[in-house]
Amino acid sequence: MDGELKFSSLSEQVYEYLRKQMNHGALLPGSTINIGQIARQLGISKTPLRDALIHLELEGFVTILPRRGVRVNKLRLHDVRNAYDAVGLVEAFIVIDCIEKIKPSHIKKLEDLNEKMVSDIKSDNFSRLFKTNLQFHNVYLDVSDNELLKKFILPIKHRLYDFPRQNYIREWELRNCEEHKQFIAYLQHGNGEEAAKILQHVHWSYEYQKKYIYKFYEAQYESEIKSAQQASFSN
Repeated sequence: MDGELKFSSLSEQVYEYLRKQMNHGALLPGSTINIGQIARQLGISKTPLRDALIHLELEGFVTILPRRGVRVNKLRLHDVRNAYDAVGLVEAFIVIDCIEKIKPSHIKKLEDLNEKMVSDIKSDNFSRLFKTNLQFHNVYLDVSDNELLKKFILPIKHRLYDFPRQNYIREWELRNCEEHKQFIAYLQHGNGEEAAKILQHVHWSYEYQKKYIYKFYEAQYESEIKSAQQASFSN
């Protein structure tokens, strides 16, 4: 994105710009952000850029190093495990807490979005798939009045998937859609406890999804994955 940014909430727009740069591979994990260069490129002062970087640091995307610059954080396997645990726990809690508020209209929307995800996978439209998947989960999350929990898990999901999305695994994505179907079936019967178990112990279970997680991140963290696999074999 070249040229000046001309928006009322400039720091938010810079935040979104930097997120897109990470997503497109222009800012890679481990790289350093040149504040002066980006400010000149966008035609802005350093103040909204610093505000955006503070926002990104709070969400775990970057680390601000005093007098040394800003580093784009790498996502380690233990970060992935922690993220899965956190999202699974929160989403399961929300489903149990809000099961009485989930109506047939929500079920229908979940079914439609899951079908759209299958279509995205079959057409290799993986950029749209991520957005559709977020929409699917937001159907039941939006039923909750707990804004704090919802704001807590969204950046975690972005941390999992926002660095260059190049290694999609069709088999994994299709299996996720099957898990969605199981989840929807429990919601249809008003069984929040079982629906929550699908989320926490299957869909967002690091151990259950480990095979595909390793494959998804293998290009970035080959040595970590080998170490983790060796540790599991020795146990």
